[in-house]
Amino acid sequence: MKNILKIVVVSVILFLVTPETTFAQGPPPWAPAHGYRAKTRYVYFPDQNMYYDLKARNYIYLSGPNWVVRATLPKLFIGINLGRSSQIELDFYDERPYRYNATHIVKYKKAKKAKPQKVKVIEVYNNGPQGHGHGNGHGHGKGKH
Repeated sequence: MKNILKIVVVSVILFLVTPETTFAQGPPPWAPAHGYRAKTRYVYFPDQNMYYDLKARNYIYLSGPNWVVRATLPKLFIGINLGRSSQIELDFYDERPYRYNATHIVKYKKAKKAKPQKVKVIEVYNNGPQGHGHGNGHGHGKGKH
């Protein structure tokens, strides 16, 4: 019984002494290291036309005609690796970065991938010397010039 009491007391002390940042959820895995948030509030993803608010930890995306703010990634983008997507750090501190979305779309438009083009291969055959008595001259081998 004394051992259980000691374990409980030690556990409570450790719980009270442990800093609260130990339990805080950090930034998403694709977000840069600490200190980044001091300079940037929003990250814009041009390929998805979506924002991430580093301060509020929310995704801001267009759903139909309306902008939606959610703590979770929209289902449409769940299979996408945002760490490999284009990311633009916005020096913007207002509550609604989407007010300038038309400007962001033009300024940070995604690079278009070139479509592979079909190439027509023309094979050229060399039938030997042309016009040296083989019927390929002006007279086609009939002695005419």
